[in-house]
Amino acid sequence: MATESKLVRASHTTRTWLQRLRERIPQLNYTEAKYWAAFRAGASGAVARLNPSQGGVRLFLPLDSDSEQDLKPTPSTGAWAERFHSVFHIAGEQDLPRAADLIISAAAMLEQGSQGKFTRRPDQVSADEVENGVGYQEGAVHQVTVNAYERNHEAREACLRHHGRNCVVCGFNFREAYGEEASDYIQVHHIKPIARAGGTYVLNPIKDLRPVCPNCHAVIHRRDPPFEIAKVKQMLSRTGHER
Repeated sequence: MATESKLVRASHTTRTWLQRLRERIPQLNYTEAKYWAAFRAGASGAVARLNPSQGGVRLFLPLDSDSEQDLKPTPSTGAWAERFHSVFHIAGEQDLPRAADLIISAAAMLEQGSQGKFTRRPDQVSADEVENGVGYQEGAVHQVTVNAYERNHEAREACLRHHGRNCVVCGFNFREAYGEEASDYIQVHHIKPIARAGGTYVLNPIKDLRPVCPNCHAVIHRRDPPFEIAKVKQMLSRTGHER
């Protein structure tokens, strides 16, 4: 970590959390300023800003707080908040794995944008549930602080009712790994990226969506266009980590 004295508001404890968070995601560059720290993806710009204090770390992200239950909208009205418009609070060691997942998701989102600008939400922000056999309108653009692609919440649930909550790539299940507290968590992947759909389109949640864990979802979106699910399965098989 850069010199600890730079983070003048941070206690030894919060500096320790920042160091451990940095160790979890070494693929991203980490920098510190007087009151802020940031994770960056190469020259693409910051994917997350961290505001350490004596009592914790506020993690500012470009992710949609409506689609991630543990995120809150940022209270700031400054111009910088147009890029980082949701907040996750790190209050202890137990929050670090989730914080790392969110930062990785933000990095995947940044890679899909152009010239480092957050022009759309990541597909891991998910879609929503719908009754089997019913088509749903998805992808209509609306104005927030940045343009975002609407997700139909009901489509997500229809997808999960049909496909279950195991990652279709690696088989990971949050309930089995973490217990009842995490039983409902899984991300949903659009097989056809919404940003490439050319506006509103009719979504079939059974055919068009798949449940994926955050790690596999991040790998799927390591490039644009995204890797196909079968290709990521091949990657796991090649390294001996297939399901």
